[in-house]
Amino acid sequence: MMNEYNKINKDKFVFVQDNIEIKEEAMKTKPVGLYKDAWRRFTKNKASLISLIIVGILVLMVIIGPYMRNYTLFDRDAKTANRISNLVPRIPGLEHLGIADGTKIVDDLSKEFVERMQQSEYGRGTVIKIVSERLIGGKEYCSIKVNHYKYVDYINSIETPTGTVPTITLNEAQYNEALKKGYVISLVSENYGEYKTQVRFFEFALGQKAENVYFWFGTTGQGKDYFTVLWDAGRTSLLMAVSITVVNIIIGVILGSIAGYFGGNVDLIFERVTDILANLPFMAILTLLLLRFGTTTWIVLIAFTMTGWISSYSVTRSQFYRYKNREYVLSSRTLGASDARIMYKHIFPNASGTLITSVSLAIPSFMFTESTYSFLGIINYSNTSSIGKLLSTGQAEMQNNFHLVLFPALFISILMICFNLMSNGLRDAFNTSLRGVE
Repeated sequence: MMNEYNKINKDKFVFVQDNIEIKEEAMKTKPVGLYKDAWRRFTKNKASLISLIIVGILVLMVIIGPYMRNYTLFDRDAKTANRISNLVPRIPGLEHLGIADGTKIVDDLSKEFVERMQQSEYGRGTVIKIVSERLIGGKEYCSIKVNHYKYVDYINSIETPTGTVPTITLNEAQYNEALKKGYVISLVSENYGEYKTQVRFFEFALGQKAENVYFWFGTTGQGKDYFTVLWDAGRTSLLMAVSITVVNIIIGVILGSIAGYFGGNVDLIFERVTDILANLPFMAILTLLLLRFGTTTWIVLIAFTMTGWISSYSVTRSQFYRYKNREYVLSSRTLGASDARIMYKHIFPNASGTLITSVSLAIPSFMFTESTYSFLGIINYSNTSSIGKLLSTGQAEMQNNFHLVLFPALFISILMICFNLMSNGLRDAFNTSLRGVE
């Protein structure tokens, strides 16, 4: 066999591209780091991406929502604002589709009052239809579907369901101003500069006729704009959730990284402390703090922080145990890198994906817990409201004013669902075992 190879004429061998100098070419693609790759894979998860957009919109709304409506009646005159309490939602455009059209069923009105309202020029268009009729004590009563805005305007301007004439007491300057603008229907009485006056209510209170008034989410029992109240309460709940989550993450990451990296007696001491704190009932901690110091945002923050950091501590500790003996860590230690540099330059970036996922899950978890305690009345902020408090108030009025529970329930439900879908996407995106897998 070797003799056959030796018979091959070597002159027949030629070099390919003998006259061309071949050099290594620079890579035409850009390097893809962990975070860039994670974002690329996250955006491929459509449900998570849509959830992120929705969360972004809700966060934007809790920032700008309280300032979108130029409604100042409650701040100017809370007593007058109370007369437009519990108005149903009315949204421009949607009202023509039969959604949020400002209509409501009003029960047990005397038929005489309904007939007078229908015959009144001011009440024209108020009654949409009579839903039912019945006799009570020989007197006819009925339930009617009304344009709620015109109905509230009528009973505050012309006649109440009991047959009395509604009036508003004004000082001389207010009376002269209302008279000048044509809001006064009649002067009922005048006594020492106080004018008891029958007025065109919506024009007097809001400067608009009833058909031009829109409360997108309706009004509260005190006459506040519920759109503004909802986003203001959402801001409180979300701000508290983010603040507490950030504090818990910082404490948990610092303590968890120390315990996981150094191990030994340090880890043993930390573990015993966390065992003690983890077994303290959170309800007892929260109740004692609230009873002693009152319900303020700082006390709620402290209560949720006392044991809230344990979760992020456990995650960080396990991640540091996982990575501290890897080859690149041992190489860095051999080259003289300090413990602090190894911890936060080499190990922490690899653990950050799990922590980011934990943060995205911790925020809705806190909001749900805080809303539960607010709903039960355990947390009751003295100077602001929250989603849980709105749900509690709405639940008491749910039968007659369903919108008071509908909108906060939708807000927290959408936020919880979107955060969980977004967290699932983040978990998959930061899973290094899936990196490069299509």
